[in-house]
Amino acid sequence: MRGLALQIGGALAALATVVSGCGSADSGDLDDVKPSTQTAPRESPEYEEVADLAAMKVVDQQYVFGDTLYLDDSLLLIQARTHPDVDYLSLVTGINPATGKVKWEIDEEDVPPSILKSGLFLNRGRLLVTDGTAYVPIGSSSSTGFVALDAETGEARWSAQHPVWAPGHPGPGGRGAQTVVDIVGAAGDVVVYAAHEYWSDGDLSALNDPDVDIKPNILHRVETVAVDAETGKEHWRKSGFLGRYVTRNHVIGTMPAKEEARHNEPLAAVVATTGAEAWKTTWKSNITDLSKDWLLVRKSNSGDIGPHDGVYEAATGRRVAELDADTPPGLSSGWANEVPEARGHGIAWITTEKDKDGPRTLHVAKDGETTLRKVALPPNDRLEIGYPMVTEDDYVMVQSAAIDPIGQQFTDLKDGDLGFPVDATEDDREPITYSDDYLITGGSQVDETILYKRVP
Repeated sequence: MRGLALQIGGALAALATVVSGCGSADSGDLDDVKPSTQTAPRESPEYEEVADLAAMKVVDQQYVFGDTLYLDDSLLLIQARTHPDVDYLSLVTGINPATGKVKWEIDEEDVPPSILKSGLFLNRGRLLVTDGTAYVPIGSSSSTGFVALDAETGEARWSAQHPVWAPGHPGPGGRGAQTVVDIVGAAGDVVVYAAHEYWSDGDLSALNDPDVDIKPNILHRVETVAVDAETGKEHWRKSGFLGRYVTRNHVIGTMPAKEEARHNEPLAAVVATTGAEAWKTTWKSNITDLSKDWLLVRKSNSGDIGPHDGVYEAATGRRVAELDADTPPGLSSGWANEVPEARGHGIAWITTEKDKDGPRTLHVAKDGETTLRKVALPPNDRLEIGYPMVTEDDYVMVQSAAIDPIGQQFTDLKDGDLGFPVDATEDDREPITYSDDYLITGGSQVDETILYKRVP
């Protein structure tokens, strides 16, 4: 075993709960933090290596990020990559995470023409695995969408296709037309995808660079569609709503106006099974982390705190906790481009008391609970939330902001103990994605992408 044996150590901290109400929860006063009555700390999570995915040549080591694969307790699904023998074919791989062994690999020629029509190919984009089915993007010059595969065998079941907008003429300022379809998630008996069609001026990555003259996309059409998980038949379609996340029973997204980009738009939610409107806002913001029951909303990815920043109930849109000006920037920014549906069992954020060098407090909104928890961290520990990982058995992954030692560690929500900093990402590997029982680390600058299994 290597890399991820996380051992208990560090100082014993304290735990208290803050009951949430219609107003905001207090995030700065530690007077209500009570000492733990537990005499012995629990054992911190420990992981053992299952497989080196790069060495198996099932991932392209230069492009391994959270949005290039999907990790579920039942299946590791890996994006379409170039076939090693046939350049014009793409391979999609399904791996048993318990063993690291390949269960199946398919390319376009393995999918019947009745499901994957001529010209369509296995594409790159958001992936999803749920309830025994794997969903993989497909595309062509005239159509886009995704195909549903049996998670056990890789056999294709059905496909959902959305037309590519082809106006036949350039847009304003000579812009080109583009269509993007994202698999948003699944709830109940439906799978949800979102489509937005727009005129593009170029690469939005430099949109905020004052030295680069790039204009935002101009939206032409936005819609979200739910299809039957068994057949692919359409259940509902909502125009003007761009779904981005699926929580327990809702699709969370935005109501963008034309000439707006995809971020900093009014938030909204619809019921996942019907498409009926649940709630919406009049203000613009971003969601930086979410779980089945909670949303962490802030104005931007910078350190700025906006008037609507805080923790919200996903089902109602009600704010239950505010953020404060001492909250460090970069809240739960890890896995920002990963699959959009909720992965953890809650959301977490850290506040600094009084000044940046003062005590820090870890706050957690746990799924299924109506109270917010907080844990007083040791005052000399410079910790931050780099990866939004809250486990079902009450651990939260944090990481050191110090140069040495640096690495991932787990805070125990039950007794407040903090696992001593251990380099959980050997050779500078960073956590890429996780499920309840598995964790993958890697990075574009190293030669290894490691699949780990949590030790029972």
